Amino acid sequence: MPGNFPGGMPGMGRGMPGMAGMPGLNEILSDPEVLAAMQDPEVMVAFQDVAQNPASMSKYQSNPKVVNLIRKLSAKFGGQA
Repeated sequence: MPGNFPGGMPGMGRGMPGMAGMPGLNEILSDPEVLAAMQDPEVMVAFQDVAQNPASMSKYQSNPKVVNLIRKLSAKFGGQA
């Protein structure tokens, strides 16, 4: 067994620790609002910008389509919405 621990590594019995509450991609994309937003080129440009540089979110605060997507995704990942 890895690490010479009988029965496996402690804390690794059921997947990676801390990952239990994270939704899968299928769960996220099964939400019609998220799917529609991801198909909007304007929203995707903003989303990619924010993903690369979270400080750029301030540029999109007045765009309800972008703000709604970020809130929805934050809620799905357990963040503050």
